[in-house]
Amino acid sequence: MTNDQVRHSRFVIPPDIIGCMKVSVIGIGKVGSTVAFVMAREGLASELVLYNRTREIARADAIDIQQAVAFVPHRVQVRDGSIEDTASSDVLIVCVGVPTKSADQDRREWANGNTRLIAELMPRIAALSPDAIIINVTNPNDVICHHLLTLTKLPWQRVIGTGTLIDSARFREMLSDQIGIHAVDLNAYVLGEHGDSAFAALSIAHSGGEHIDATPTRQRMIEEAKQSAWEVFRVKGYTNYAVAMAVQLIMQSIAGDLRFTMPVSVLIQGYCGVEDVCLSVPCVVGRQGVHMRMKPRLSAEEEALFRHSASCVRETIVRTTPLLTT
Repeated sequence: MTNDQVRHSRFVIPPDIIGCMKVSVIGIGKVGSTVAFVMAREGLASELVLYNRTREIARADAIDIQQAVAFVPHRVQVRDGSIEDTASSDVLIVCVGVPTKSADQDRREWANGNTRLIAELMPRIAALSPDAIIINVTNPNDVICHHLLTLTKLPWQRVIGTGTLIDSARFREMLSDQIGIHAVDLNAYVLGEHGDSAFAALSIAHSGGEHIDATPTRQRMIEEAKQSAWEVFRVKGYTNYAVAMAVQLIMQSIAGDLRFTMPVSVLIQGYCGVEDVCLSVPCVVGRQGVHMRMKPRLSAEEEALFRHSASCVRETIVRTTPLLTT
């Protein structure tokens, strides 16, 4: 995010801009619950539907969040619902996930169970909301984004993964401490897979028009940033706040048609020689979804890292694709 984007991310979208925006959160676990609360707190929907296979969980959260709305200066209708109740949603936020066994798991190891989950739920849900934008939170994020495109047949512009938006924020925070410039003034992206093969595109990083050099210390920071989520996971068993803030920024850009530029996971077609894989690149996001997929000029080494990310994600896509029809 740029400085202007962070300032705008604190901006409350006026109700007349949001209009009658209906948002459905699919999967009310630790992450889905936090995402739903943030959507209501920020007034990013006029109607918020919570869907969970165990409906009692969604109902309890809906009641709790609806009561919390009494403390904010806007009105949101929050309710639990069946799959049919999600019909005609403007945005579907996918947060479903199988239980994780260990903090040492690679995100790709969750692919089998989560692929089966979305194959079971999403074709029907998407068919009920044919004009919706999908924001995918479920991991492995890039693999699931690709499967969602296959299952829903939606245009690529309307399937957006949170991707490396979170990794980029973590990296900027560390970079800020090291160079003494506030994180919101740093234009530095983590690109590629939301996972082990993610990399910092330091060849295009800058602040105030000045290039940020790719020192060995800064190169190591991306590895620390990638591991920081696992440190939280080992203690809590999940991460929820950072991803909820990432969804909030994407939703604000959609609701207000603000056209923020942010690294999110989308279908790649030709960039750095990569085809038919979802990876994170800087994208301009607005009311119609992705309005522009940017193509920053990377170094030769970074292009190779991007292709490596594509190879890692493609391997998991190929392995799990048969599960979409079983």
